[in-house]
Amino acid sequence: MCVYMRRAAHKTLRLVLDEPPPVADTARCDGRGDAELRRLLVRTGVLPKASGSAYVEMGETKVLCAIFGPQQADGHDFLSHGRLECTVKFSAFARRTTDPAAATTDASATAALSASLSAALSGSVQLDQYPKSLICVHAMVLQDGGGALPALVSCGSAALAHARLKLYGLVAACGAAIPDEGSGRVLLDPSASEERAASSRLVAATVPELSHLPLLEQEGRAQFEAVAAALRHALGGAATVHERMREALLAEGQTASSARKRSRGGGGAVDAAA
Repeated sequence: MCVYMRRAAHKTLRLVLDEPPPVADTARCDGRGDAELRRLLVRTGVLPKASGSAYVEMGETKVLCAIFGPQQADGHDFLSHGRLECTVKFSAFARRTTDPAAATTDASATAALSASLSAALSGSVQLDQYPKSLICVHAMVLQDGGGALPALVSCGSAALAHARLKLYGLVAACGAAIPDEGSGRVLLDPSASEERAASSRLVAATVPELSHLPLLEQEGRAQFEAVAAALRHALGGAATVHERMREALLAEGQTASSARKRSRGGGGAVDAAA
């Protein structure tokens, strides 16, 4: 299920978010508590030839995004707004599997991820400022340890900001999983094994500056209360990711400013055990 937030749904979302997320003390297989993020790394300016770029690690998940454009969109002279085009690919070693069906699975996964990434990011760019233009987001999943979509969304948004494009705000994303329909547990930022074992999982992308939820995807079976709790977890995690993204971009800006004075380049990075 994919939900794009509309004005009429704001009241329902507010009711869902009024309660604080539950906190559990049960340790997970990697030692985290239920409400803990994996180790998070955000780095910008990693590809000098791109208009903008970013690299994100969330636990064992590693993704890379490059921005090219804005550039003239051939055959789209009539467009009053620009267009954002997102493409996601998996590296040959992204998944630890010898299953011959993996290639087919990856093909369908890349198509779904590309569509979701576009849905999450398009509304954050002031496309009316780039008429007749195309902005390309090329994303690569280098390693998939779970939570590829939220990592891609956060990485793509950081790369757009690094490209100095006009944005309404940064888009940060995080996932949550419900391991058992009747357990009452919610796992923040699930690993690949936790995603596979979950009865339900969701991903939420948010633009905190606008209190906007551009993307909410949920799949699996769960009661409404459990899904609401998972959403609260995911939004709380996304707020932390958003702060790390801001810190990385600020660090990159400070480094670039110093580099201009010293006539040499550099990028910004934030490494945090969130």
